[in-house]
Amino acid sequence: MTVRTPLAYVAVAGLCIALHNAVVILADSVGMPLWFAVLLSFGIVACAGYVLHGLFTFRQPLAAIGLVRYFIAMSANIPFAFVATWFWHEQVDLPMTFAAPIASVCMLALNFLLGRWAIVTPTRWTELR
Repeated sequence: MTVRTPLAYVAVAGLCIALHNAVVILADSVGMPLWFAVLLSFGIVACAGYVLHGLFTFRQPLAAIGLVRYFIAMSANIPFAFVATWFWHEQVDLPMTFAAPIASVCMLALNFLLGRWAIVTPTRWTELR
């Protein structure tokens, strides 16, 4: 791993966090339930995250199997995002404009590890040896 990888990760993660927060905050402002906002955000951010991390963070060719692995890995975010956002919004009673970004920061390390596994893992059986 070079110095470039963490810097690229932070840049792409920042874009993904901003996109996630925009979707969740906008969905909340129009009255969508939190579970729907989190699922909507997942679909949008997972697509963008896979492409951006694949091209810029890990510099790997994009492949269908990598996208599937990335979606599976990032699906761990669905319950985590819901619980973290629910905690900060409902239990701590922060407005969504604060709750969503705080919950997002809580998810950074998990996303790096899962994203790296999904994108960098060899895709052919011959590469596994």
